[in-house]
Amino acid sequence: MMNCFFKKFLSAAIICVISTSYSYSQVNVSEFIQESKIASADSNKLFFVDFWATWCGPCITAKEHLGVLQKQFPNDFYVVSLSSENPLIVEKFLKKKPNDLAVAIDYNKETFKAYNVKALPDGVLFNAKGKILWQGGAPDLKTGIITKFLKQEKAKTSLRSFFKVIDITEELNIEYVPTEALEIKPLNDNYSELSIVDNDKYLKLSGSLKSIIGYLAKIYKNQIILEQDLDTNFEIYFKKPFNTNENLAYKLISEMNLGVERKSDKGEGISFTIREPKFWDINQIDWGKGNAKYLIGDSQIKGDNVSLKDISYQLAYVLDMPVIIPDNSEITLTLHDWDFHYKFFQLMQLDLEDNYGVIAEKKVVTYPVYHIQKKAP
Repeated sequence: MMNCFFKKFLSAAIICVISTSYSYSQVNVSEFIQESKIASADSNKLFFVDFWATWCGPCITAKEHLGVLQKQFPNDFYVVSLSSENPLIVEKFLKKKPNDLAVAIDYNKETFKAYNVKALPDGVLFNAKGKILWQGGAPDLKTGIITKFLKQEKAKTSLRSFFKVIDITEELNIEYVPTEALEIKPLNDNYSELSIVDNDKYLKLSGSLKSIIGYLAKIYKNQIILEQDLDTNFEIYFKKPFNTNENLAYKLISEMNLGVERKSDKGEGISFTIREPKFWDINQIDWGKGNAKYLIGDSQIKGDNVSLKDISYQLAYVLDMPVIIPDNSEITLTLHDWDFHYKFFQLMQLDLEDNYGVIAEKKVVTYPVYHIQKKAP
């Protein structure tokens, strides 16, 4: 029988707190759903926290990679997959898709926030004293990185000493499903990074209003200017089914009684020109229905069944500059699979031109800027 450190939630249970004798805990979690079936929890030099979610297709793919690494290093290295979702949802998922890694819950996103997790999958590699040795997407964690740090590190600690199970009093409710076509709920949380849940029942977006509108319209954040005091945090539900061609950004803006004025600005950006497109079809990558569409690593962007408009939106965020694409809906909205380098511009140019027929230029560009403000009463 599992001890209190690993016992499972009962629906509104309070998690037991680790004894004060474990005074060197480095990472807080709300609960451990399961221990690793591969690695020993007793004494390890390295701990890798794999930030993931059940709705994130690339995270599921990344788990296969982490499972292989864990089998290669069953001693001195321990992987913990950490989700911020309701434990009941995670347990249900694991029944359908079991894996051998340790799985834990960060129910209030305390650890997600502490390590500035902005996109999934992400991960942090620690030594036994809690020092961050490496951070990045799980697919980018390679055997050589682990081997190097295992040689360097001497201190060891147990899973129980490294992770602290914190007391939470929040009741765990069953999954909420919206009843209205569009539901808008203000949030008091200052954490503004965008969280996305997209399943067959609803699309749920949580974060700052700017990030939500940017995601819905596929517009880079610096191309959206909000009236002062307007960019607070929200939880937005769009009930399904909805028309996939429906402009959800406009629907949200209208519901909130906001107006939009389009202007233009100039600055450094990337311009895409397409003379002879040779896009991939949608059969090159398959992460399954209802899963996340992107996998963004330290140097690569992968996309499953997404348009040029979608992929340019993701690229604008990782490069932190506008990406201008052709004004041709047949080219920009058709769905394709993608896999290209973005970290070094010349390599990105070669990838895009050779594989997709996209010519990328970095230069001063004119780009649209959308000013959003409250409508006059």
